[in-house]
This record gives sequence, C-alpha cells and structure tokens, in this order.
Amino acid sequence: MSAELTAAATSRFVDVNGIRIHYHEAGDGPVLLMIHGGAPGAFGWGNFGQNLAGLSRRFRVLIVDLPGYGKSDKPTITGGKNTFYASVFTDLLRVLGVTKAHLLGLATGGATAMKMAIDSPDLVDRLILVSSSGGLPLFTPTPSPGAKVIANYYQGEGPSREKMRAYLELIVSNKDLITDDLVEERYRASVDPEFLAASPEGKGRPPKAEPIWRDVDRITAKTLLIWGRDNVVQGYDNALFLLNRIPDSQVHIYAGTGLWVPFERQAEFETQVESFLIPPSAG
Repeated sequence: MSAELTAAATSRFVDVNGIRIHYHEAGDGPVLLMIHGGAPGAFGWGNFGQNLAGLSRRFRVLIVDLPGYGKSDKPTITGGKNTFYASVFTDLLRVLGVTKAHLLGLATGGATAMKMAIDSPDLVDRLILVSSSGGLPLFTPTPSPGAKVIANYYQGEGPSREKMRAYLELIVSNKDLITDDLVEERYRASVDPEFLAASPEGKGRPPKAEPIWRDVDRITAKTLLIWGRDNVVQGYDNALFLLNRIPDSQVHIYAGTGLWVPFERQAEFETQVESFLIPPSAG
C-alpha cells in the first residue's frame, strides 16, 4: 500500500445529525461505501484497510466506522440497530453530496446495507453482501459456534490477547494469516474504554437486531452475495436464503475460506467486486 493510502492519510470525520462519524476516503469514480462487521474491537480500517489501494483505483471508496466503533462517536442507539446505522449512513452520503452509491457490507455491515437498500432504493446502485447478518440460517445452529465465541469474549476472566487470537483464527480458514501485530491491533481496540462502555459488542447493552430477512424481497438493487464455505459465524446457508429471497441476486461461495473474505481472499475479492460493479461491457 502506498504511503498516501495509510490509515492516517485517508482518515476523515463528518458530522451527521450531531453524530461524529469517522471514515477513510480514497480514489475517484463511482462511490463505494464499505461498512464493517460488528465484533469485539471491530472498525472500518481493521476489516477493509488492505482493500483500499486496490479498490480505490476505480472507485471513490468510503470505509466507515459504525457508530459505537473505531473513532466514530458512541451514541445511545434507539430502536433497532440496523435501522439506526442505516439512517446514519444514508444521511452521511447526503451530507457528502452523494446521490447514488454502491454498498458493500460485511457481517453486521451487510444487514445495515440491506436496510439502506430497502428503505432508500433510489440511493443504492449495486449491493454486495459479504458474510452478511440479517438473513435466516437454514441449517446452521442458532447461536452459531462463532457467535458463541463472540458472546464469550468479555465473559469469565475478561478480554485477552489469547481470546482475540482465538476469535481471529476462527473467522479465517488459513490461520497463518493471523499475525501478532494483527492480534495486538484488534485487542487494543477491543479494550478501548469508550468501546467497552458503549458499543454493542463491548459491555454496553446490546440493542435489538431487527428481522431484516422478512423484507429482503423488497431489495431492487442488483446484488452479489460473497461467502466463505467455512464461515462458522454466519454459515453459507444464510447466503442461500438471501439468494432465494433477493430478486436480482447471485452468489459466490469460496471453499477454504471463513467469514473474513476481503482479507483471506484479498486479490480475488477485489477483482470480483470490481467486475460486478463495473461490468466489462461498461469499460
């Protein structure tokens, strides 16, 4: 990654109805809003930082921190969390003067992106859902094995680097990708005092997650579902459910891959995203 596209150099803030939202921005072209997943210590750059250089060659990429995560404000969430997040990011795009955007959501970010596509269809061009929550598992047990690990992170003896490593190794198939530096970065984010006090995956009271799956048949945006076959947090049966319910959708399931597809399959993922959002015939 070039020096110009470091986390610090691309860092931005914007006020959205009194909530200070942090995001990273790079590139020109169609807007691609990338929304990260929710888990202990999650934040936008942590999920998608490795993809910024590649995707910003063709897109104006906005990698946001969800309210309650990263450097964004930690407001009290009223009502359903996906409705709250979707409202904030819909208004964020309008504050930035964006009238049409592609959305890409990972895990919790996927449910948020779906809610945006349902409630503000004119704002959404194409939709990419990666290991998304908000669907309905067909055969994965509830809660899933991965969800149990997430729920246990702050329990018992409390957070630790060992627990964080175990979680990160759970969301990829190739455990060699999980370095000491990566564990340290995510662990430190997970014990940030503000994150601990207010975030849904910290010690704050988790807001309810609405049953987004009931309304996904209202999504009019052309949709790409990307999943790892070895995802133990959101099993690929969720992708099959969404494929059956979202009218204009297609699915790609990677073997030997967990939840964190943008990291574990970086080059393939970026190529796939680009070809879906800008088909070859479009130049």
